[in-house]
Amino acid sequence: MLEVDHVLVLRRIMLSVNVEQCVNVKFCVKLGKSATETYDLLKEVYGDKCLSRTRVFEWFKRFKGGREEIRDDQHPVHSSTSKIDANIKKVGEIV
Repeated sequence: MLEVDHVLVLRRIMLSVNVEQCVNVKFCVKLGKSATETYDLLKEVYGDKCLSRTRVFEWFKRFKGGREEIRDDQHPVHSSTSKIDANIKKVGEIV
């Protein structure tokens, strides 16, 4: 149980770091920084914990377009059962 607690704590820390970086991206947009300048600043501050360049540019575009919400959009969870079943059938045909 202790191991699970550590995982939950680490997830919360990473989530808070990601939210913090999104807030900083929004701040840089309001300052008139470019996406590249924003990424470079985040990289300087967060190092290897920095969001990916792609992710920073996605958030930058969202905020530049007028988005105010910091939370990420919710994506529906899709079951991969049909993909798994199709793969099992293909493997069965090959064997």
